[in-house]
Amino acid sequence: MGNRIHTEVIHHWQSQQIDVDILCFDATVGHATHEILDGIPVYRLPISRSLAEKVLNRAADPLVHYPYFPGLFRAYRQFLAQHRYDFAHVETAFPLGVVASRMPAGLHPPFAVTLPGADVMGEPAYDYGYGRYASVRRLLKGVWREAALIRADSRYIRRRAIELGCPPERVVAIPYNITDGDYPPDGRPTAALASEARAAVLARHSLPPQARIVLSLSRLHPFKGVEFLVKAAPAVLAAAPDTYFVIVGPRRSTPRFGDYAGYLEQIAREQNVAARVLLIGALPHEQVPQYMAAADAVVVPSVIEALNRVAIEAAALGTPAVVTRTTGISEYMAECGYGLVVEPRSPESIAAALRVLLTDPDRKAAAGARGPAMAAQFRSERIAAELLASYQQALAAPTS
Repeated sequence: MGNRIHTEVIHHWQSQQIDVDILCFDATVGHATHEILDGIPVYRLPISRSLAEKVLNRAADPLVHYPYFPGLFRAYRQFLAQHRYDFAHVETAFPLGVVASRMPAGLHPPFAVTLPGADVMGEPAYDYGYGRYASVRRLLKGVWREAALIRADSRYIRRRAIELGCPPERVVAIPYNITDGDYPPDGRPTAALASEARAAVLARHSLPPQARIVLSLSRLHPFKGVEFLVKAAPAVLAAAPDTYFVIVGPRRSTPRFGDYAGYLEQIAREQNVAARVLLIGALPHEQVPQYMAAADAVVVPSVIEALNRVAIEAAALGTPAVVTRTTGISEYMAECGYGLVVEPRSPESIAAALRVLLTDPDRKAAAGARGPAMAAQFRSERIAAELLASYQQALAAPTS
């Protein structure tokens, strides 16, 4: 429930007279809870509630690469024994889809599985993706077999699912939405809105009035590729000396990289750009549009990514985005003529794109102009309606 995008989709379904419950699994609670949040019933189930369950979870982790799999299975089975539903929206193929696919016959309703990326992607060099584990790839075969529908969050992920054995006719690409609050209040970005946002961000970080702002917004995990943006900084600064790189996101640590934010700081020092690279930590979601509107460019340098909502949020505000080709949103951007698409893992490509946006006002304006039209495709009501129609079609299809 920390993510407003799901709430807005569910509110649309509720407006269609559909009863919707949310089921969450929590390793930090000792008993089941039930509450109403934003008008939505939410059940929260414990998945590590006893010493025996903790031991079993730990024993299974090396085999299935998820630290709570037995507890998750037990909690879900007990819940379904007491509740009945017509359909289930299962968020992630692994681990949730795998658990759903292994419920006893007759206990689980027909279900659709969403593929957000990490469950089917695999990038061992960047400590990312369950798809890098052979055991998970084997478990996914049951999901492809049992799910009424597989919903990929981009065409890119649809292709990945098919590569992993999902029948093409069972998987449809329906992207995630962005929230209604990510769009300008009147539906269209304005120069006044950008100017006000820029003044606020410059003041907050004590930046000079002439500063150009390049924004990166993501959790600081190696697969997000922020290191390649930092490595591009010297070449960008040679062309646009007043540029500041504002890097937003919570810190993450991985086995190969350790604290990735610390790794980025080290690179900035080695590149002699530490004074221009600002790692400011996580932002409250309501502040994100302000930073997007204030930026001269938003960069999504991901090594690989299913979709990427950051680029869509930037598009809604008319701020041009620079996105790697291996990010799912790049196809939608290219179709709409919005932003610039560059090669992954390439500081040179990122620098070349930023030099264009930061030194050529006409090219910058053109790169952002079609953003609002592209972002309109990702409104919550539109995505919710598309999901609902696909689920109704899956329910109506004859069972094999």
